[in-house]
Amino acid sequence: MKTQSVLFALGSMLLAVQDVSATCYGSGDKWPNKEQARRFVIDACNNNGGMFTGTYWKGQTKAMCPKSNGMGLLFEVQNLTPNEGNSDLNNNECTIRLENEINGCDRGGQSTVSGWRFRADPGAC
Repeated sequence: MKTQSVLFALGSMLLAVQDVSATCYGSGDKWPNKEQARRFVIDACNNNGGMFTGTYWKGQTKAMCPKSNGMGLLFEVQNLTPNEGNSDLNNNECTIRLENEINGCDRGGQSTVSGWRFRADPGAC
């Protein structure tokens, strides 16, 4: 019985594993104001008509470049899913993934999670 329980637990964990890759940029500008950058992301991912809300067709990239202390902050979200139709990114997922690039990478970075690419790069636009 113990072996069966362990195998069930391992199988459940494997199903929960996501395809993930992440990179922080080693050069370039640093975030001029991380709190303001996070507010830009929250608005773009959650507000009605926000830049990153709505559906994405296969391969589509949505981008914005708000200014913070005179510096452009590049934010991108790209649909890499193999679906032929449109895909909708969960607002919470959008917020968390872009905030990870702000909070975890002083010079920005990018990650790919479950068929979506997220990029945040201060000074790149």
